[in-house]
Amino acid sequence: MVIKEGANIFLSLTYLFWRIIHMFPILGFLSKLSYRQQGFLLMVVAAFCSPTLDVMAKYLLQSQPVMQVVWARYTGQFIFILCLFAPRLKTVVRTQFPRLQFVRSAALFGATFFFYLSLRYLDQGQAAAIFMVAPLLITVLAVLFLAEKIGIRRGVSVIGGFIGALVIIQPHSDIFTPASLLPLAAASFYASYSILTRKLGDAESPHTTLFFTAGFGAVCTSILLPFIWVAPAQATDIILMASMSLFGGIGHYAVILSLQRVEASETAPLNYLAVVFAMFWGFMVFAEIPSMATLGGAVIIIGSGLYLWRREKIVKKA
Repeated sequence: MVIKEGANIFLSLTYLFWRIIHMFPILGFLSKLSYRQQGFLLMVVAAFCSPTLDVMAKYLLQSQPVMQVVWARYTGQFIFILCLFAPRLKTVVRTQFPRLQFVRSAALFGATFFFYLSLRYLDQGQAAAIFMVAPLLITVLAVLFLAEKIGIRRGVSVIGGFIGALVIIQPHSDIFTPASLLPLAAASFYASYSILTRKLGDAESPHTTLFFTAGFGAVCTSILLPFIWVAPAQATDIILMASMSLFGGIGHYAVILSLQRVEASETAPLNYLAVVFAMFWGFMVFAEIPSMATLGGAVIIIGSGLYLWRREKIVKKA
């Protein structure tokens, strides 16, 4: 009953969101902002789209297999990208690093699968908070595979982030479940994806990278779809499956446009807004109230991430 009422609230809020965008002269508003201000605003849009996409997935997972929901997320976005880049598709699909593109796309696919699987068993805010160890894992992998150096302060921030994750997961308590490790697995895959993306660098167009990211997931899940397909039970499911592609496409494209205006290191703190939005949607749609352990662990993880971000800015200026 709570889920059905929450779904109605979610659909109403989503409709209201799109009505506001339709009525508000958004392009005119953006033109009045500086290039940097546009970059920050676009990253906020991306931070909103990600948990909105996740709450759609969590609702659909009540009646559909995980891989089918992943299919809806990737295939819809891939169609969106094909339409967006149709005039220059021949240029977009050309890549000098096909192996690297496929491996990094597979890593993101793994992150999506494990995170959606975690949503079947965990509160959305709890899963999102644990997943936020990803930036700290990126630091560790950068040391191992990109030969970056890690000082005492960076080491402390990484350890602090893992302590925060342990506070949420509570591995030694009676309430611990193996499902709590799923967002951690998703974060590991996402960190690998980020390192591979960093390795790719500016050698290729972000549009090409976006094409392969969505295309890999769409093709893989489409191959599996005939074996797992469960027909949507109601019109709400179909609407949400279609909306996933819209929010996914907007979110990813907003990140690309943002990073063209502002450096990733400057917008990094805005990524933590996703935890706030995740807890908001979890409460509104599923009546999920974050536990003290989840809130406390989230504060530790976010604090560690912000400390690391602040430290990196100081080092860059020096």
